[in-house]
Amino acid sequence: MTPDPHTLVGPYVLDALPPDERDLFEVHAERCPDCRAEAAELLAAAAHLGRAAAIVPPASLRSQVLTQAARTRQVAPGGAVALPRDLRRTWPLALAAAAVIAVVVALGALVLQADHRADRAEQVVAIVSSPDAQAIALAEGDSGTMRLVVSEDHGRSVVVADDMAPPPTGKAYALWFEKEGQMVPAGLFTPDSDGSVRLQVDDVPVDEVGVTVEDAGGADEPTLPTIASGTL
Repeated sequence: MTPDPHTLVGPYVLDALPPDERDLFEVHAERCPDCRAEAAELLAAAAHLGRAAAIVPPASLRSQVLTQAARTRQVAPGGAVALPRDLRRTWPLALAAAAVIAVVVALGALVLQADHRADRAEQVVAIVSSPDAQAIALAEGDSGTMRLVVSEDHGRSVVVADDMAPPPTGKAYALWFEKEGQMVPAGLFTPDSDGSVRLQVDDVPVDEVGVTVEDAGGADEPTLPTIASGTL
């Protein structure tokens, strides 16, 4: 029994659909603005849930660390300096403060990474859910299922692929767009561990689209044969 595509939005956003139902929903979503909008809202919400919360250090931490640093003698070349008794008693506080600073810095890096991932996810959602979005089928079969979603309004594209095999060692997949009669590089990508790709490209094709296997550093011209191709 074929499921109602309207009921597949949630499992689709969670990437919990089998390939046949995923394809069914994607075909349906291309002509159903309500499902596209709902999927976009759910994806954006999921992206925001991944944002981390920064930990603000106490206001006294900086002054404590600077005070201890000012009281710490520098080690002369060729020898160590014995710590005064009062400094030995307060040294654990300085070490603890330094440890807190390291943790705060690490958490700050994680926050920035989470923000960047969320921002990228929102950008991808905006492109694939745009009313003018067009999906170009690029591959079916051994190279997995690959589509290029193009939005002229955003001036961007998204590579959406599933079940792709990893490229050979030292290689990467390369995306090519036709520009003025020539194929020009549009980006390099490798699938995630589950074979999926969600790659935003800051460009749109004019006509032909191709995917080849290239050295990991990229190439100026496509190495034939292409493993996938399509036309806008």
